[in-house]
Amino acid sequence: MTTETKVGAFVVTALLLLTVTIYGVRTTQTVRGEVPFKTYLRDAGGLDADTSVLFGGIKVGRITTVRPDTDDPTRIEIAFEVKAGTPLNRQSMAKVTTVSLMASPALMITTGSNAAPRLAPGDVVPSEEGVSPSDLTRRVGIVVDNANSVLLDLHREIPEIAAQVHSVLDNVNTLTGAGNQQQIRAVLAGIRTLVNDTDAVIVSAKPLMANIDQTVSNVSRTFDSVRGTVDSARAPLIDDLKALHDTLEDARRAIGSVQGVVETNADDFAETMRALRTTAENLRTMSEQVKQRPWNLIRTTQAEDRKVPR
Repeated sequence: MTTETKVGAFVVTALLLLTVTIYGVRTTQTVRGEVPFKTYLRDAGGLDADTSVLFGGIKVGRITTVRPDTDDPTRIEIAFEVKAGTPLNRQSMAKVTTVSLMASPALMITTGSNAAPRLAPGDVVPSEEGVSPSDLTRRVGIVVDNANSVLLDLHREIPEIAAQVHSVLDNVNTLTGAGNQQQIRAVLAGIRTLVNDTDAVIVSAKPLMANIDQTVSNVSRTFDSVRGTVDSARAPLIDDLKALHDTLEDARRAIGSVQGVVETNADDFAETMRALRTTAENLRTMSEQVKQRPWNLIRTTQAEDRKVPR
């Protein structure tokens, strides 16, 4: 056997071993499914045949077909198989996910609820749309645009807000100044004194309340006695009150008559009052003159002023 033949045989043998190794590794990593199911998504997110199917994060099967739905081309039909005994139920949800940032996408099925009915082979697993990278990029762009708008608004409003904050700080400094602190201390001292006085008043009021209770009891008994007396004297009192009412009515009519007379002679009364006022003024003037010159009562002419001797 030549050297070239040996080298060729070695290369062929190495390739066969490499093929068998790759097949064994792929066979151990790929879980062959046995029970078929379907689900529908609007965005397959890069899923393809032989993509892994995860149930609660555990690899339980693989995807067999990914194609547009024949009845509704706007959604994608995903057929897959899972191991027998996988507890898919009606509350399980299928969605596209990735185990890590660098890993390929996979079909994730949630565990659902233990109380929910189990799905039969061939049933459709409810789906939940995931966020695709394009949608995520679009939403990030919207958030960035909104953030830029907010930053611009803040850039315009921050000076005004800062001025208001400075004003508030100045007011706080004024309120917490030494003078106001002294006044607050005085107010608190007054409140403390008032509380102490109130406590003393409450303590001293306890005997008074006892006396008041006794007084109320006595008044109650007195009231009962008075009520009995009033019941016995009610009829005479009613008669007296009726007579008093009649007397008041007569007095009211008499007062009305007098008031009418007064209103009728109001002008005469006013003139009389003016005349009396004038007479009183004349009498006051005459009295002053008599006090100053009493000789006028007996002499009609006024005496000459005396000359001061030299």
